[in-house]
Amino acid sequence: MLLALDIGNSNIVIGTSENGRWKHQWRIQTDTDKTADEYAVLFHNLFSEADLTYREFNRIIICSVVPQLTQTISEVFDKRSPTAPLVLNGKVKTGIEVKTASPQSVGADLIADAVGAYEVFKDNCIVVDFGTATTLMVVRNPGELIGGSICAGLKVTIDALVGKAAQLSQIPLEPSPDVIGKNTMEAMQSGLVLGHLCMVEGLITRMKGQLESDSVKVIATGGLAEKVSVHTNYFDVVDPMLTLDGLRVIMDRQ
Repeated sequence: MLLALDIGNSNIVIGTSENGRWKHQWRIQTDTDKTADEYAVLFHNLFSEADLTYREFNRIIICSVVPQLTQTISEVFDKRSPTAPLVLNGKVKTGIEVKTASPQSVGADLIADAVGAYEVFKDNCIVVDFGTATTLMVVRNPGELIGGSICAGLKVTIDALVGKAAQLSQIPLEPSPDVIGKNTMEAMQSGLVLGHLCMVEGLITRMKGQLESDSVKVIATGGLAEKVSVHTNYFDVVDPMLTLDGLRVIMDRQ
């Protein structure tokens, strides 16, 4: 059985896969203060709910953008599982060539997203990942990650504004009924939620223009993808499991 872990700045997404299908998925909060033993207990409890143990995972892959947790969580499985985890980095054979100015600085999650997206489309595509940051990455035929945009995430932007404006309260992650907000709450929802989507749509349009193609497919993923994607028609596919799908493809290629 395959175990895939996507360690992000806000959440750790965990999935188990067998015969090419995801069987279980968990999302927990990232905590850099936890020790390996604490994470071991946490994972044990999650696995127990699904009648699983550490010993059942004969393939493990870790994708991490939190360096201080990469070794901590690797240690958990080094001690308890029958195989050492594969940590995704620039040396791992992925099937995607990173052709940016600094390939070594591209996040492992973005590489996994690119692999998952290209596996779906087998053609030029754009991956939009709504996470702590909102990232847009371009994959070009024949499987080249050529670059993209990194923006402040929607929740980060909202938290920053609320934290700096004493008279503003936290707002729901929903667009306002009209772009012209009738009160402070609606105006914030218009500016932040709709404004964020307009930014993403504008970047997608410009990226397609640079690629000189209107047929470029766009896929959305990340923790907020399902919530925001219903308010735009710019996405051909919405797949919250894209990063884990990419990790599974990468593991199959080893």
